[in-house]
Amino acid sequence: MPILYRSDAKTEEGYPGIARTILVDASHGARSLWVGHLEIEPGARVTTHIHPDTEEAMVIMEGELEAVLGDEVVTLGPGDTVLAPAGVKHGFVNRSGAKAVLLASFPKTSFQRVAAE
Repeated sequence: MPILYRSDAKTEEGYPGIARTILVDASHGARSLWVGHLEIEPGARVTTHIHPDTEEAMVIMEGELEAVLGDEVVTLGPGDTVLAPAGVKHGFVNRSGAKAVLLASFPKTSFQRVAAE
């Protein structure tokens, strides 16, 4: 199993105002895992979406985010986790004045993302 250094990982803009670093995926040798690190600037949003074919776990590592899961909207902080079942809409907004950090994981190396309202 390889040791993966964040400093070696590629970072790109996932959504406007959100730097996304893919920490684990098939290109790193994973067979059934994807892990991403998102830095969400104040005012930025992960648009509401669904994954029709897989669940997703998202752990707030730093800061505060407003989370949408289905019809529920809650404010979460460090250590709180959103577990979005397959087909359930979810998203985040950073309404605070500070950066927030989110760790997202999927039990597969590739997945579909479909916009939701």
